[in-house]
Amino acid sequence: MKSFPTCFVVFLGSMLLACFAVQAQSAIPINANDNVTTTIFFPSNIAKVVPPAVNFNFEYEDHTQIGLLKGRKGKPSNLLVITEDGYAYSFALSYSEEIQKFNFILTIDQAVSQTNPGKTVGASDVADRKTEENDSPEITDNTSAPVDTDTSDATQANEADTSSSTATDNKPTAQVNMDNTSMDTLVQQNKDVPKQASGNNSRENEDDDLYDTDREEYYRIFCENNYLQKTILKRSFRKNKKIALRLNNILTDRNEKYFILQIENNSKKEFSVGGLGFFRRTGVGQLEKIITPLYSFNLQETIDPQSVNEVVYVFKNFEIGNKETVSIVLTDASSDNGVVLPMDNLIVNSPSN
Repeated sequence: MKSFPTCFVVFLGSMLLACFAVQAQSAIPINANDNVTTTIFFPSNIAKVVPPAVNFNFEYEDHTQIGLLKGRKGKPSNLLVITEDGYAYSFALSYSEEIQKFNFILTIDQAVSQTNPGKTVGASDVADRKTEENDSPEITDNTSAPVDTDTSDATQANEADTSSSTATDNKPTAQVNMDNTSMDTLVQQNKDVPKQASGNNSRENEDDDLYDTDREEYYRIFCENNYLQKTILKRSFRKNKKIALRLNNILTDRNEKYFILQIENNSKKEFSVGGLGFFRRTGVGQLEKIITPLYSFNLQETIDPQSVNEVVYVFKNFEIGNKETVSIVLTDASSDNGVVLPMDNLIVNSPSN
């Protein structure tokens, strides 16, 4: 039988090897955009997901092995997926206009860890982990009996022998077995996974404070990511002859409110835009006051026949009272015709996000 000091040295060496394996892991880099759906195939059903930032969207159905990823312009982010067999997969997500790889078929050797070997992990297992830890004693082996302090030395020696035999019989691999507490740590630390190194790291650091350093550029990026949204407010439109003005959506972000509009030219002639204005009436018989936008996006001077122009107007966030209205006025540069789209407080005060 090996002496206790020898076993302890072997056990300590095994732990150092495991720590090195954890540090050697790196997140799987994936590029995504909003035009291409990237498909990820996992070796087992998806049990839990730590979602990425809002400019990335990861979708999956319960009891399936397939995840679908899309992304919009914005800062890189990270994604953590834990499957039912206990393996955890980490991804470094970046936006790219060109996608070279559309499908990822994963194997278990690409996982960064295994949460609990020999046990199937379900969504309920992850959610109820803290309750189980409080209700059951802390155990260092696979038996259900509590560990006595008198036998702790023997138990530690046995564990050292097991670790030693495993280290000598098998080649070191990248997989690291972790208990439930370690999985909590992994989920928490995954939010700070270092992003994939790239040549434009300085630009990414600038984007962190873009809202404060270049407000107009921040507005432009937000508008570009949202101006092609489908119509949500289906009844908010007005039409004059064959020119229609439609309010597709209202969004809020930080301290601003975004009105996403659509101008439709259903005629066979080119339409010249004279202007697009916002007016606020505070009550019956009161004069309308012009609301000055902070930023406007994609308003064309002319709209081709049978075509559509999507526009975004940005204002400092505001709400109106029950008797107040906001009207959007589209004028024709070649005539006195125009389209007026009124909005009451229920529409203005209820952004979709």
